[in-house]
Amino acid sequence: MDELLPWLQQLTFWHWMVLGVALIVIELLLPGIWFLWLGIGGLATGLVILFADQMSWQYQIAIFCAFSVASIFIGRQVMRRARGSEDDPLLNRRAQRYVGQVFSLTEASEQGFSRVKIGDSIWRVRLSTVGVESAMGTSVRVTGSNGATLLVEPVENQ
Repeated sequence: MDELLPWLQQLTFWHWMVLGVALIVIELLLPGIWFLWLGIGGLATGLVILFADQMSWQYQIAIFCAFSVASIFIGRQVMRRARGSEDDPLLNRRAQRYVGQVFSLTEASEQGFSRVKIGDSIWRVRLSTVGVESAMGTSVRVTGSNGATLLVEPVENQ
């Protein structure tokens, strides 16, 4: 500890700035989000030490800890608000997007299975009425999904 004390007593704002930038670079290289907040704490500590350069190393470390905890708290609040407003809750559940929509079969059904074209994709569908074969062009409504297979039922003519 004796060889560490002289170095700690010579901490300047540059030390904190370099630490802050190094932590942010680590954040860019490693997954996670903790080093970003610690890096912000280091940069903020460097700015405080720039104006109060006669502060002891104990106070500097305490300020770094306080800024780091504050930036973690503020960052979590910001991330929670950003996550709370999802633009597209079905983004990774494509099949669920089509529930309730009506499409036409692109081929006659065989053993309860057929296909529909949705946009530029061809989807496999399973008809809910077992034993009833449907012709190509029959309108069907999507009622759900089972993996990558859409569950459909024929649409009654109105």
